Amino acid sequence: MHRLCLLLLCTLLLCHTTRVYAEDIYLPRSNDREPWAPYIVELMRAALTKAPGPTPDRFHWLETHMTQDRAFMQLRSNQRLDIYWSMTSQAREQGVQVIRIPLLKGLLGNRLLVIRPDSASRFANVRTLDDLRRNFKLGQGHDWPDTTIQKAAGLNTVTSSTYDTLYSMLQAQRFDAIPLGVNEVDDELGKHADLNLMVEPSLALSYPAPVFFFVAPQKVELARRLEAGLQRMISDGSFDAMFEKRWSKTLLSKNMKNRRIFVLPNPLLSPETSEMIRRHPEYFLFGKKLDSTTPSSGLR
Repeated sequence: MHRLCLLLLCTLLLCHTTRVYAEDIYLPRSNDREPWAPYIVELMRAALTKAPGPTPDRFHWLETHMTQDRAFMQLRSNQRLDIYWSMTSQAREQGVQVIRIPLLKGLLGNRLLVIRPDSASRFANVRTLDDLRRNFKLGQGHDWPDTTIQKAAGLNTVTSSTYDTLYSMLQAQRFDAIPLGVNEVDDELGKHADLNLMVEPSLALSYPAPVFFFVAPQKVELARRLEAGLQRMISDGSFDAMFEKRWSKTLLSKNMKNRRIFVLPNPLLSPETSEMIRRHPEYFLFGKKLDSTTPSSGLR
């Protein structure tokens, strides 16, 4: 009996000492609206690998169709969501940990216009930002920072509560164009090929719009690891290599070349993010100062 008890005790101790603990990390499952989300996830995994914790990471993917504003509410209130990625704003940076490293090198702030072919000749006559303000309406998501940025610049912007509805609204002539990031416009046109839309060939909007990782306030060590890992990737070149693997700089340059680029201010940036942009132009693919009156590629 004594030997049996001793054997059971040893077995329990062995199970306890060999149990593998893990860091549980809860993330939003990517959706079709974000063709660049798999790149973001790959970047996150690589960064955490570069700065490993004491235990392995165990990822949990949350099924969610929530709006961006709702996601930030969950992040702040510790409702299981640990990491989120989005275009930043001063309001979004409140109550969360912000990793101020632009994950997309500022691409979402360089916007091309998805239009109906029957309106192409009207857009071809645009010469100034005032022309765009007076004669056209743009469509954007109701909780996108872009909406506020474009409205603050005097652009006539119509909003939709859901992304896919924007395309039916464009078809119904509720507005004239959907501005989309230079890195996402081709994917989105491909997904809506049946609608016979096109990219307007001569114009672009540009404003500082970095996409950051945001981390729940209680996950201090996770935020530290994520920032340290991204910095190591920048230093060893693996950040740029991963970016180039997903998007060709040559193709992005071609998409922006010979366009009349209208540069808009971004009134939503926090002082901290504005300072990061000023100090680290190398974090961005396109230059901060683009010529807004003559065609330019703007590529760094």
